[in-house]
Amino acid sequence: MNLILDFFLVGGIVIIAIVLLKLKRIKEKELPQKILIVFFLLLFFVSLYFYALLHDIIWLINLCFLPNDITTITLGPLLFLYVKSLFLKEDNLVKKTFVHFIPTFIFAFGITIPTILFNNFKINELAYTHSNFIRSIIRIDNLYFILYLIISLRLLSKYRKLTEYKYSNLTKYDFNWIKIMLLSALIIISVDLGLKIFESFFGDFQWNVDNISVLAMIVLVSYLAYYGVNQSKVLLPSFLLDNETETEVKKKKKTLSSEKKEAFENLKNKLELIIKTEQPYLDEDLTLGKLAEQLSTTDKKLSTMLNQYLNTTFYVLINKYRVEAVKEKITLDIYKNYNLFGIASECGFKSRTSFNRIFKKETGLSPSEFKKSIS
Repeated sequence: MNLILDFFLVGGIVIIAIVLLKLKRIKEKELPQKILIVFFLLLFFVSLYFYALLHDIIWLINLCFLPNDITTITLGPLLFLYVKSLFLKEDNLVKKTFVHFIPTFIFAFGITIPTILFNNFKINELAYTHSNFIRSIIRIDNLYFILYLIISLRLLSKYRKLTEYKYSNLTKYDFNWIKIMLLSALIIISVDLGLKIFESFFGDFQWNVDNISVLAMIVLVSYLAYYGVNQSKVLLPSFLLDNETETEVKKKKKTLSSEKKEAFENLKNKLELIIKTEQPYLDEDLTLGKLAEQLSTTDKKLSTMLNQYLNTTFYVLINKYRVEAVKEKITLDIYKNYNLFGIASECGFKSRTSFNRIFKKETGLSPSEFKKSIS
């Protein structure tokens, strides 16, 4: 068991170090990257701590004790802040969320640091850190983490519903890795809590239950390293979300006045002309704001016209045109040596997964099936 744990710990330490190096090399870091650096740094110290425990390296145990001890109570609010940072403006976001980290400071200065001092200097006044009461409090940090993971999952679900109103290339698949990260963390910490509660009633297991959580964490980190850090679109937020979800928009639909109908009709005509002459949908980074600028209007007015007058969304509209462009290019000799995603990229699609899904939704056929049908 120790040999397996040692292998995974060394692998985890190396993977996390590579991720941190990659994040560090990003020149203009947005808030999500900064949060991820803290996130992976904490996991790095946790891995080092368990490696030090396994090999009985006292100086390394002392070095990593503080970050390891506060990780569980810190990661919950940190992931909550991370989800918010993907969708909201950076201004004052950290300050507004700082209150969520107060328990981390209380835990660090009230339990962790006194524990370090007591273990090294045997200060009698700090003996309370080894009491049963304190051990019970330590269990609370797992519940605290679980609570924030649930809140973060609900927040992510809410924000994901709003993205298609603004961005033509941001789908649920772009954020799927974050959902998996949160759900996996929820499962890991719940199992860890369950095992520790079991131990408190029936006695300790012969093996250290923390090792299971560490192994699971390393597997999760490997997943995040492969999928999450490479999702540059997700890590570079410039979202300006509407305040209404699709459901709310439908609820607020009213009969349009003749004046509003005329204004919407004019805007629709301008939109159709711009799409026909300038083909803005070919821009893979097209946003509602960019398109609104070309129409000399605001993103709010354009979004309202699409929702209330054309009964569609920016995301759906743009991708319909992209699918039509793909269908047209497939038939042209100039593109006969292109693969299907190469053509899709020329038409504004960024993701192979979203291209295949959207194309099938629009045509009823997969891209390859469509190509065969016209051959």
